Amino acid sequence: MLNINKRGNKLFLAVLITTSLFLASCSKDDNPMESGGGTAKVAGRISSSSGMPKSLSKSGSVETTQAPVQGAAVVLAQVQADGSLKTVSTQTVQTDIAGKFVVETNLSGTANLVVVATQGAAEWRAIVSSTVQSGSTVYAPPLCAESTTETNLYIKLVSQGRADNIDAADLKILLNAQAALHISGNAQAETDFINALQAQSQASAQAAGNSYFGLSSSQIQAMMHAKAEAKAKLDVALYNSGDTEDEAENDINDYEESVFTNSNVNASVYAELMRIGVTTFVNVTTTMSANGRLAIAKCFSKRYAFVLNAAMKQQFQAAGATDAQISAVAAAGATLYSSISASSDLNSMTDAFVQYHSSIKSQLKITLSSYASTIETVDTSINSAASAKSILNVSLSGSISLDAIINAYVTFFNSVKSSTQVALVGASSAQVNAASQILILSNMN
Repeated sequence: MLNINKRGNKLFLAVLITTSLFLASCSKDDNPMESGGGTAKVAGRISSSSGMPKSLSKSGSVETTQAPVQGAAVVLAQVQADGSLKTVSTQTVQTDIAGKFVVETNLSGTANLVVVATQGAAEWRAIVSSTVQSGSTVYAPPLCAESTTETNLYIKLVSQGRADNIDAADLKILLNAQAALHISGNAQAETDFINALQAQSQASAQAAGNSYFGLSSSQIQAMMHAKAEAKAKLDVALYNSGDTEDEAENDINDYEESVFTNSNVNASVYAELMRIGVTTFVNVTTTMSANGRLAIAKCFSKRYAFVLNAAMKQQFQAAGATDAQISAVAAAGATLYSSISASSDLNSMTDAFVQYHSSIKSQLKITLSSYASTIETVDTSINSAASAKSILNVSLSGSISLDAIINAYVTFFNSVKSSTQVALVGASSAQVNAASQILILSNMN
């Protein structure tokens, strides 16, 4: 077992936070609409699903479609340390017939500003992730009930002095319309969510500093830079979307893919770090309402399933799988994603991962057919009583200790690697490494 080096973790956590702050303050806009002129501009629109959801359809989706909001007053604001909003736009503008607007500010080099639109008693808010720059236009995500809940949570984080430790993009990614419905206006649910999000962020950062993953400070910085670029592109994609749930999920998946593709971090490592974060988040949300917890867990688990599928395809390619086998692996990942979306409770989500494990194991036995019986033996050993996986599950059950969660996963990872390396005698190093990683990834349910 690899022990956690607490001093090293603090160093890596400091690198993450420092890099995040640096990028927030001075990263350049990657999506300029135009250049020239002395002001920075933020383009946005009030979403066609801007109203607060009043009910759920039979399918569980939130029904909120309405006509564009014309004539709403829009300003750009900066969140102050006490949670108040300071207007930083040069003037108030109004939304056009399509609900769109462009607001200007004399600020430059500032990120995480807030767009506020009002019409009568109605108010909508959204976080602008991109750094505004003089002479360029950045985009706000569509303003709606969901974005308003996200913004209100961000304001609370700032007022509590915790915004530096949590990426505002995670608020947008983890809160879909259904999750926002269960949190909005509920002070306890908001507190539970913020606490869980902070724990997840700290767990991921602390795990990244563990020697098992072998990440250098430059790789972690590259990951943070990739996130800064990806979240700006996410806002643009959401702005240009048709406000459907499927489009939003595709945009979020593109965000995740952009991060691990452009950060020079192996997709398997990214998936393992995300799994640690998911477990931490779920373990810390036990006091949240069952429906609220499920809605957020589904958002998080779908993100993880998408990354897991990408990592799994890479590992099967490394193992020498055929195109047909990789297609089968991709299909198993798509089924997992759909099953998570349709889950009625956390147990159903667990069952979806169990089925995914079975499908992946079958494909691994086909890919490494000469070692099929050996793979079955190793996997059976991983899942037997008092095995590595049972020890992992016991260690994780109800734990909210970051050290305990990380140690449990690292112990599990090392155990699976060791047993696979011993068992696959005669296989190439590439096959052994790929098989080890596939068995780890498929058993992290």
